[in-house]
Amino acid sequence: MDTLTYQAFLFNSMNKFDYQPALTCVDTNETITYRELLDKVETAANELIRHGVQIGTHVAILIPNSIENVVYNLAVSRCGATVIPLNDKLGVREIEFILRDAEPQMVIMATQKHVESVLDYQKEADKNSVTVIGLTGFGVEYPEEFYSVDLDDKKGMLTFPVASLDDLATISYTGGTTGTPKGVMHSQQGFGASLMASCMEYPYDDQDKVLLCTPLIHAAGVLLQRSLVSGCHVYIMKAFHPEVFLQTVQAARITSTFVVPTIIYRLIDEAKKKTYNVSSLRNMNYGSSPISTGRLKEAFTIFGPILRQQYGMTECSILIARLTKSDHLWAYENKPDVLKSCGKPCMLTQIRLIDDNGYDVEPLHPGEIAVKTPSVSVGYYKRPDLTEAAYRDGWFYTGDIGKLDKHGFLHIIERKKDMIISGGFNVYPAEVERLINQHPAVAMSACIGIPHNDWGEAVCIFAVLREGETCSKEELMEFCKERTSVYMLPKEIYFETSLPLTMVGKIDKKELKKPFWEGTERQVN
Repeated sequence: MDTLTYQAFLFNSMNKFDYQPALTCVDTNETITYRELLDKVETAANELIRHGVQIGTHVAILIPNSIENVVYNLAVSRCGATVIPLNDKLGVREIEFILRDAEPQMVIMATQKHVESVLDYQKEADKNSVTVIGLTGFGVEYPEEFYSVDLDDKKGMLTFPVASLDDLATISYTGGTTGTPKGVMHSQQGFGASLMASCMEYPYDDQDKVLLCTPLIHAAGVLLQRSLVSGCHVYIMKAFHPEVFLQTVQAARITSTFVVPTIIYRLIDEAKKKTYNVSSLRNMNYGSSPISTGRLKEAFTIFGPILRQQYGMTECSILIARLTKSDHLWAYENKPDVLKSCGKPCMLTQIRLIDDNGYDVEPLHPGEIAVKTPSVSVGYYKRPDLTEAAYRDGWFYTGDIGKLDKHGFLHIIERKKDMIISGGFNVYPAEVERLINQHPAVAMSACIGIPHNDWGEAVCIFAVLREGETCSKEELMEFCKERTSVYMLPKEIYFETSLPLTMVGKIDKKELKKPFWEGTERQVN
């Protein structure tokens, strides 16, 4: 058996822990040990093998955050098959697209919302070629075409397939806000390298308690895997609630967690209303989108210097760059602008900034971020055109525009395709948002381009004010005029109580753009 596969590294590591607690479901207060977890995983894997799952089989997992989500994801990996992780909060249209694109031979589900979509997919593909397992205990009514699994029914154990380095460990669909989802293929070798790299970047041990409150199919899932190979006790929330989160930290003495900036904002607001003992927290990992510098300073006041940011994407198994706890503290005390960065390259990652002609940019100049790492994916499923465009000469072209400052910190300016061209000038929305977020009354903002007869595209701002604060459009406009170039000034400003978010906690700019671009052939002008 090759010990460098994801399958081998994961299970060899987990087998070291036995009686120690592995998982706790915060909502039900159920706890299982590592031995109980592995027993459930092997029982489930045996059942999957009896249904024909083997190396190369695509198995879609459509289960909310729960112990069962962990068990069945691990069971598919135990079989050496390919996991297709699906977010149970995705819309029907997105799930239907992914099922038809990924063509899973098995679907394991526990959500009423998508029963009809999965049944339709099964019927289209022929019931004999697609097996659907509906999990009990989730209050879902399944049709007779679906199977059930009893993990208490211990049948004769089968031999588990052994994965090779080139076998596909997972096909993860990107949660982007433009176009159709893309299936990102990770090999056993690449996914295993990602897990090992994560262990080096984030040193945990069997005394750590990790709280996860975001969907396990995204960055939280990477931290879950990383925690399990070190014997951590992982607490899982079905959904984020600030009061429950802080109560759990206090009661269980949680040491580490992963959040997104919008969650940090809500935790800050809750902690201002009521006092919680959060002294046990040593690591608050965050990512997925930029964070307001002002709000980050508030987080320091409440939680201390325990924040560390990670920059990554599905194609790179999350890890590209990180801003360490020491970086945060140094920046806070010496150079606040560094708090806007996403840190420096991770241990096993190389970064280049490249211009439109394929050359490295001059120091301190912006360019497209290209990444080389052993954990990079092997391409896009069924999309050789996209694979050829993004994977070149051993480098993955992220589509993110960034620049390195004089200290070597990487700053993300914007997505390459999200640039606004207004009056012939390039405007990066993230730069406008950073400016708007400096206003003392603004909690968060989003910048988009909207059609304009004279400018082609006009800069438009959606702003959410801090609780109890007031601000007029005229005041915010004057604030901008004093601090930026004319072409970057917003032409339209809308005040909102909240902003739409994607499933991974990013501001959904596609949703914000809809009213302005309906009826047009493209979303540029």
